[in-house]
Amino acid sequence: MKRAKIRAVSPLFFFVVIFSVFTNLVYADELAVSTSKFSYGLGATMKVYGTLTLGGNPVTDGLVAVQVEDNLGDLKCVRVVPTGTPPPPWKVRIAEFLSCDFQGDPKSEFTRGTLAYFKITVESLDAVIERQVTIALNLFDWVGVSIGVACISGYPLKSGDRFTFFTSMPIPNDAFVGTAICTASVLTEWPKDDGCPYCPEGLTEFTIGDGSQTTGLSPELTFTGSGGSFNLSFKLPSTAELGDYFIYASARYNAWACAAFDYFWLFTDIDRDGNVNIQDLFIIAKAYGSKLGDPLWNSQADLNGDDQVNIADMYKVARDYAKTRT
Repeated sequence: MKRAKIRAVSPLFFFVVIFSVFTNLVYADELAVSTSKFSYGLGATMKVYGTLTLGGNPVTDGLVAVQVEDNLGDLKCVRVVPTGTPPPPWKVRIAEFLSCDFQGDPKSEFTRGTLAYFKITVESLDAVIERQVTIALNLFDWVGVSIGVACISGYPLKSGDRFTFFTSMPIPNDAFVGTAICTASVLTEWPKDDGCPYCPEGLTEFTIGDGSQTTGLSPELTFTGSGGSFNLSFKLPSTAELGDYFIYASARYNAWACAAFDYFWLFTDIDRDGNVNIQDLFIIAKAYGSKLGDPLWNSQADLNGDDQVNIADMYKVARDYAKTRT
């Protein structure tokens, strides 16, 4: 009987595997994210900014993934922003990204009230390990309103393989006519769940028309990043939910942060249900006569910001009573 041969594995093999897994890593140990204001009214531009550091020093070649959700958990915005010079893709890259028709052929103009189609192909750069991939596409009209999000999460991308995600998003009838953009974020998983970017964000431009005339205006979408900081802005659509919104930001490795802001129609709509009614008066009445530090104090009931709830706050709600968001 022949004895099976046992082959020794060279230590160099393990070095190559380890090197292939850990090259091109951008480390960070602290991430901060915030908004320019605590509350934004209808039609306002939300401004998100923050910093990425390692050992107290700015990370000037990092990527930060940003996810925004409303109080129902619905996704409203997903971006990947650099903190300076974007690093090369890590293990997955965007091979192709374009706007197209329903057959996948390139198309650069869509009419309001119709579907816009997009196709993105991602490619594994990992020669060893299968990677879980989350892809999020975010649609913005020319004034920066986030008018659509499409995604696929947890797709298993085998080493050296490719995957094409083909999807459509409706162009709202009230979208602004002109040049629009769609961004593509490729992540390990959602920032909310500590996922991080694989590569810099993809972007494709197209035109939103109204069936008769279009404009050549560029999207009003600010986007900067330098010296370890990042900055982005967006607007919510007219039909967006009122109330608390949550921002989740993440970067490699173990760098995670969150923030929140309030989206309101009228300050007197205290419970953010789109109506000024008896429920709002009840909130005022419950906190009536209290001041900052008291057990019954409610900052939401202090409508004029004088650190006390009194007749002045009650008057504001009474003045707007029966108003309804349309």
